[in-house]
Amino acid sequence: MELRQLKYFVTVAEELNFRRAAERLFMEQPPLSRQIRQLENELQVELFHRSKRGVTLTLSGQAFLDEARLTLAQAERAAKAAQQASQPQALAIGFSICAFNRVLPKLIQAYRQQYPDVVVTLTELASEAQIQALLNNAIDIGFVHAPIVHLDLLTFTFLSEPLVVALPPDHSLVHHEQIDLRSLAAEPFIICSEAVKPEMYAQVMQLCHQTGFYPRIVQEASSPEVLLGLVASGMGICLVAEGAEIRHRAGVVYRPLSTPTPILEIAAAWRKQSVSLILKDFLVLINQA
Repeated sequence: MELRQLKYFVTVAEELNFRRAAERLFMEQPPLSRQIRQLENELQVELFHRSKRGVTLTLSGQAFLDEARLTLAQAERAAKAAQQASQPQALAIGFSICAFNRVLPKLIQAYRQQYPDVVVTLTELASEAQIQALLNNAIDIGFVHAPIVHLDLLTFTFLSEPLVVALPPDHSLVHHEQIDLRSLAAEPFIICSEAVKPEMYAQVMQLCHQTGFYPRIVQEASSPEVLLGLVASGMGICLVAEGAEIRHRAGVVYRPLSTPTPILEIAAAWRKQSVSLILKDFLVLINQA
């Protein structure tokens, strides 16, 4: 029994017509009929009822059809795995600066220690751009702001942090254990630019609007480090993810919000149909992080 015979059988079973099946397979009808007869002889069963009115599957043919489809699908997966294994081992990662600052360096370090022969490439992209890059096979995995919903992607949320207020050390509000967002309505805000971090920008703007004010933005920053440096200089206040306190403590005081606080979520996203063994190894590390 050969894979091509299984393919011939499945095509005939789907068309229930030898002429149409032969056209789909780009072959003549007599050789197709001979191949099906040869398969039936090898199996010692009839797969089709043949009559002047047409072709139908026998009970044996119906049982064989499901298994033949599974065998062809498994063979295709095996071929793809073999083809991928013959390619240079590489893992293309998309990321936003939020994900990079929090967990990505440690993940990459651990991955390179276990798989030193894999070439890891990194591309900084906004979440929407990462989604398109995933769908276009330009990257293998992305680290995006969650939630995202796409039928062709799978996601795993591995980081959830509330937003907190970052204040200069001499600010009058540093004596409060918690801060009501409404008390910040008149404060000068420093915010990462929409072009650099559109998701974070939108989240801060939406939160302020829901509270009843439009933030008085006095400065936009290109990165979280610059943002917090400007806060430390006394230029204004900002809203950042809670984890910023671990990375940047000098000259900045962090206080939680007393109002319901939005959660900043970072998720790994990858193609649902990906069969990359390299990606699967990387996902194991993410689940262990």
